[in-house]
Amino acid sequence: MSSETIVTPGRRLGLVEEHDAGPGTYVRGGMIYSSILGTKRITAPETSEKPVIQVDRKSPLAIPTIGSEVLCRVIRMNPRAATVAIMMVGSTPCQEDFAGTIRHQDIRSTEKDLVQMVNSFRPGDVVRAEVISLGDQRSYFLATTKNEHGVVFAQSTAGNTMIPVSWEEMQDPKTKAVEKLRVAKQGRIPQHVAFIMDGNRRYARKRHRIASSGHVSGFYRLANVLEWCNDLGIQNVSVFAFAINNFSRSPEEVSALMSLAKEKLRELADKSSLVKQHGVRIIIAGNRDLLPGDVREAAEFAEEKTQHNRGMRLNICFPYSATDEISAAIRKVTEDVRKGVLSENDIDEQAIESRLQIPGPPLDILVRTSGQIRFSNYMLWQSAKLAYIRFVDVFWPDFSFFHMFCILISWQLAYKSIKQRS
Repeated sequence: MSSETIVTPGRRLGLVEEHDAGPGTYVRGGMIYSSILGTKRITAPETSEKPVIQVDRKSPLAIPTIGSEVLCRVIRMNPRAATVAIMMVGSTPCQEDFAGTIRHQDIRSTEKDLVQMVNSFRPGDVVRAEVISLGDQRSYFLATTKNEHGVVFAQSTAGNTMIPVSWEEMQDPKTKAVEKLRVAKQGRIPQHVAFIMDGNRRYARKRHRIASSGHVSGFYRLANVLEWCNDLGIQNVSVFAFAINNFSRSPEEVSALMSLAKEKLRELADKSSLVKQHGVRIIIAGNRDLLPGDVREAAEFAEEKTQHNRGMRLNICFPYSATDEISAAIRKVTEDVRKGVLSENDIDEQAIESRLQIPGPPLDILVRTSGQIRFSNYMLWQSAKLAYIRFVDVFWPDFSFFHMFCILISWQLAYKSIKQRS
């Protein structure tokens, strides 16, 4: 059971003593406030827990029109056509159900008589296509005749995510099996993606578990996400593992998080397939002087163990805050001027940027889960440039490959306008 009303950003919603803060809200001074324009919703607890206040964003409707580029999933097929469910119009997810049809004659622009549906699509494939007609009363007519249109995501018969090897074939990277499909020309791949892994505690609370179990679930989801990023060809990934202000949480929770970090850092560096098979390099970014000695040793072990690897670079921000990072960079600049390494005339944006804790190329995409619309003092310097920001309304342990894939497609569609602003 729930109650709803329209609220604006900054609207006071309730007391933290009486409610839990949900997506679309923030907490300050013991009060819960709205962080977005939307519908306030109070959901009654299923047990003795406090009701949850959240604000649902009012999203613009995404309606396909002729010429729209859409992302769709193949539902069923016959020898003459594929029936699809349209999921996104441009970079906007659909709030309603729209059906589409890709007819045999609309798959390729040439040699149409040679097209075989079975070698073009399969149920479950995700396809990028163009709306060419409003169709009949049941569905839109779509086409994949352009090079950039076709299958963009497919799983092999073994259940693994496949990668394109040509315009008509995809390969399972694990089994090496090749399968025929109408493959879209691969879009640009971001160089650097960052994640604010939010929602572990609420994930656990929703399942009536202790908070530490949510963090364990979050670690296993991180392992999945890193595998996806590696398969997609993303070379630099940054993750917000622990904020400096998280030390203010209960001693029991902080202790559990430190124990988990110590265990998982060693496990990640010493046993994970990411390091052993793919050569991932681990970098710990943050103020490690704040860490307990045994946890700091585990962090140093992970860095030393992987320092010569040449695969994807994983920046684990732990413990970290952007203001601490920027302050430390300014202190380094001041110290270098004092030592004569840097002159006062050389102090500029690049001088500070080169001394930040998080290395790597410029940030392309920043993802925050749990529906909260805020940065939580994470990568503020890096996000201020041309980063593409996506807030996803799922808890971190529920973040899926499909969420990741849709974010990547949205970034590719928005890339041209992003570059025009640079």
